[in-house]
Amino acid sequence: MAGSSKPGGSAGLGLRAKLLLSYLAVIALSAMTMTVIAEWTAPFFYRSHTEQMVQMFGVQDIPEMRRQLSEGFTGAFGSALAVASFVTLLVALAVSALVSRQILRSVQRVSHASTRIAAGHYAERLPELGRDELGELTNSFNRMAEALEATEVRRRELIGTVAHELRTPLTGMRGLTEGLLDGVFRIEEAGPDIIREVRRLERLTQDLSLVTQAEAGVIPVTPRPVPLAELARGACTQFDRPFSSAGLTLTLDVRREVQVLADPDRLTQVLVNLLANALRHTHQGGVTVRVKRDGQSGCVEVHDTGEGIAPHALPHVFERFYRSDQSRARDAEESVGAGIGLTVSRHLIEAMAGEIRITSTPGVGTTLTVDLPLAAASDGPRASDRKDAPS
Repeated sequence: MAGSSKPGGSAGLGLRAKLLLSYLAVIALSAMTMTVIAEWTAPFFYRSHTEQMVQMFGVQDIPEMRRQLSEGFTGAFGSALAVASFVTLLVALAVSALVSRQILRSVQRVSHASTRIAAGHYAERLPELGRDELGELTNSFNRMAEALEATEVRRRELIGTVAHELRTPLTGMRGLTEGLLDGVFRIEEAGPDIIREVRRLERLTQDLSLVTQAEAGVIPVTPRPVPLAELARGACTQFDRPFSSAGLTLTLDVRREVQVLADPDRLTQVLVNLLANALRHTHQGGVTVRVKRDGQSGCVEVHDTGEGIAPHALPHVFERFYRSDQSRARDAEESVGAGIGLTVSRHLIEAMAGEIRITSTPGVGTTLTVDLPLAAASDGPRASDRKDAPS
């Protein structure tokens, strides 16, 4: 393209040259200033010294003597100043070249590492350089590299997860279709199974679209005053049968009814995600949903008695498609949508000016807490409303 130039080419100076020129410019300006000031002030000091000599040795005040002494002093002073300036320039040039080389070496390391990362080598790291500005630049670069490496790992996991999720229903549909063509199945037998697999594909694409929209912040959220306990009760009602079928208890404990600012549909979606996640990871005991007021926030807690989450996995549970139990096999129907519910929930809660937190103890259980801003003064304490599904 016309008018374009390559970095570091003839169109501009390199960083080393710029550093050297900047140092030399400072040195030259300092030398010029020193010379001008010295030439202005030296005659005054010299005249005072001449008067002292006349008084001390009784020499007559002869103008010719003053002139010769002045010229001799000025010539000697100028020669000494020129030699000193030249030596100073050489020393400054050597020091400037050394300092520029050190700075340029650090910059070249960053440039080389960034090129490696751009080529896909996300494990590239820079050595620590201290606590100065270059050290801060190095630390920032390493943090960026770690974030990019984690993103790349998540991307690969996402591709693998989506490929697996697509492979399962497609394989089933292929087998059923081949069975129909070979006359092994009748349409009445294979039709419902094909429809089920198609619905699984639809759910997967919807989940992918939803998590993308949530991370982009384009899901519409309209907060308004809503009763938190009422929404929690409605979400629990949807899970009566699944918990009962699994032999688990589902308990709703309303410590205090509170009005919060939230989008009722999106908040219900979050509570459903949390209950589905709790059901997926709980094999005995049950789940307790607790509604209360916590300071200036309305709070809902979902506590399960599942296997818990290891401490190293807690910071990643809100990342899309992250699963703390990657090695444990799951039911195919259950796996659809797993790994994005908490991601979507976090973005929805944050869009409603709330916060979602998680605490977990391996072998004991996990608690997910949602805090939302209060809409108005809460009512007084209410008796606990317990909703237990038969075990």
